[in-house]
Amino acid sequence: MPSFIIFSIDGVSDVHTQAKFLRHVDTLKSMGKMSGKMVPCIGMYKGVLEPSYLVSSEDFFDHIATPNGYVSGQESFLQIDVGHRGQQVASLLYIDTGLTTLGRIKSVSKDVAMSHDAWTYRMDTNTYFVTEF
Repeated sequence: MPSFIIFSIDGVSDVHTQAKFLRHVDTLKSMGKMSGKMVPCIGMYKGVLEPSYLVSSEDFFDHIATPNGYVSGQESFLQIDVGHRGQQVASLLYIDTGLTTLGRIKSVSKDVAMSHDAWTYRMDTNTYFVTEF
């Protein structure tokens, strides 16, 4: 079953930190070490709007969650599991306590997304997503 992680990085508002992270991922990709691509997103989590990224779980745990300092200060990550008939289930992956299932993730209009306190916008598909409980 495919699985993906949506995450932000520590210090995401610092241009130098963001450039360093993107260079790190670009180097991994050019060396053929990443199994998929990284998709830039924008997200709202706990009332905070921030740039975020979507990668395969494999790439996240093999290359990003390692002790390189990019995500060590994050409280949690959004895990998306794709199941039967493409059904997508969202869970928060807490570093200390593990997974907490939130529900199904679905695409919605911008207006609907803005009425939620947590959402993700995929720039590559111009699509907003929220979780249904």
